[in-house]
Order: sequence, then C-alpha cells, then structure tokens
Amino acid sequence: MIEVAGLLAAKKEQRRQVLRARRALEPACRQVFDAAIRQRLQKLPAYERAQTVFCYVSLADEPATQAILAAALAAGKTVAVPFIADAAAGRMEAVRLKSLSDLVPGAFGIPTAAPETRELIAPASLDFIVVPGAAFDRAGHRLGMGGGYYDRFLQRATNAVRAAVAYECQLLAAVPVESFDETVDCILTEQALYSCK
Repeated sequence: MIEVAGLLAAKKEQRRQVLRARRALEPACRQVFDAAIRQRLQKLPAYERAQTVFCYVSLADEPATQAILAAALAAGKTVAVPFIADAAAGRMEAVRLKSLSDLVPGAFGIPTAAPETRELIAPASLDFIVVPGAAFDRAGHRLGMGGGYYDRFLQRATNAVRAAVAYECQLLAAVPVESFDETVDCILTEQALYSCK
C-alpha cells in the first residue's frame, strides 16, 4: 500500500506528464480528435436514451464539448453544466443550460450558466454525465485536477451513466487511486470506446 504522501506525489507527477502531452497536441489534430470523440459519444445507446445530460464546458486544452452541448440542446435534451457553488467546501452543482449564449465565466474561469438563468438540477435526476479528467486507466479510474469536485458530485449522481472523454495520450496503464476516488463507466477517445464495467 502506497503511503498517502507517496500517492499524492504519484498523482501529481502523472497529472503533470499527461497534461503536458495533452497541451502538445496540434490544433488541427485536436479538431479531428474532438469530432471523432463527439461522434462516438452521440452513438452511445445510453446517451441516445438520456433525457437529462450533464456536461462540462471545455477549456482550451481539454477535449472540446461546445458541439456536444449544442447537439444535446438541439436534440431537446435537458442540459446541465457545472457550477462551483462553494469553492471552500469543494462543492459543485448542476445548473440548467438553455442556450450556449447563456454561458459566462465562473469560478476558476470555467464557463457556467449566467446567474439570471441559473436553475439547479438535482444530481440524482441526471441520466448521463460527460466527465473530464487529467488521466484515466481502462479500469475506469480517473485522475482529476486535484480539487475533488467531481468525486463529491458523482457520489450524488447515483442514476447517471458516467462517460469520460479524453485523448488517447491521457490513457495510462494504471492511475493511483484513493478510497474516495470515483470511477467512470466508459472512456471515449479519438480511437475507441473503452468499457470499464
């Protein structure tokens, strides 16, 4: 059993290495990869059935989700995005997004629904969650950014299918895990769909 300090150091080093590889992807390459990931996601039966979809709003070097959000809205799905409700407590909530034009910068520069449009959606009512992460392994273990927001949120989203989106360079042989780390059900990359259950 790796001691806690060693585990944290291992996570930090893996996060650093994977994020460096992700940032090194060429923009043209990234666009092709993003389109492949989106198409793979939209063909998932769990996504097709889902009526309420939670999806992060991507930052510059993450797999892009704006087209995923737009397509889910166009399909008539109820769409929710993250909202950092309490940064000190590490608490994230789901808020409804009715239009991409409602997005404004939120905590840590992460886009979220504008305050005047903000409507909370209970995590337990979500059918499908698009999960971000720094790294993943094929067993569904996830290495996040270190804040624990998604681990705490996923514990409350008990009815949702959890689909991670990532580039192949973010897949590792094994991700170091702690008892509170939440897993995903599948991982979608530009090359494949990996089932983790």
